[in-house]
Amino acid sequence: MLLGAGTAHRWAHSSRAVAASTYRPPVVALSEIPSRLGPFSLVQELPLGAETLQVAGVDCYLHRSYAASASDPPVSLYVGYWGYQNTGMGHGPDVCFPATGWEATGLAEQHDAQLRQPDGNVMEATYAVHHFTRSGPEGVARVAVGFAAAFDRRFRALSRGVFLHRPADPRDAGFLAHVIVTTNVRANRWQAADARVAALLEQVLPHVSQCLFGGDKLSGEHTIEEDQGGV
Repeated sequence: MLLGAGTAHRWAHSSRAVAASTYRPPVVALSEIPSRLGPFSLVQELPLGAETLQVAGVDCYLHRSYAASASDPPVSLYVGYWGYQNTGMGHGPDVCFPATGWEATGLAEQHDAQLRQPDGNVMEATYAVHHFTRSGPEGVARVAVGFAAAFDRRFRALSRGVFLHRPADPRDAGFLAHVIVTTNVRANRWQAADARVAALLEQVLPHVSQCLFGGDKLSGEHTIEEDQGGV
């Protein structure tokens, strides 16, 4: 998937040479995302090789495997971050997976969620769940893929069109982040795979928000006291 996006990322890297841009690091390191996310526990860290990192062009990343139980299929979590204004990748799994031989099965399903952050705020997020299949010598492989992109202080289901992104809010100083959650589909059990993907995404997005924005409020974010009519 990352290698499939190589051309776009190499272009993004070359644009840094001509774009007057200041690096904006995450407020909190991505490595601070907990090893326990709701029912999911960390299985292992998944470092990316030098070639993949060069192609991906990210400034920092997190790549891990989680599982809800020993009997459940693992779910991979990838968070990629580009911290320079006007650089970054402007597409998601709908482009990357087909570029590496996967075929989309139907249309992606979009979800809107209200999620509680570690600091108690409630944030709004939109994400998409995609289905892909690929035929090979060992038969048909199937994956469910959850995706959310963070830019303009929001989590969205698509990031196409933000390849050369100028943030609407100058506090952002220009950055783009992708959160991708992937799991294998056993015996055509798409519904169970979708549930795993959505559950891990909804657990991790509030922590990604804290990494990107710290205590600053996201657009559409509010506190529990405000929900109850308080100050």
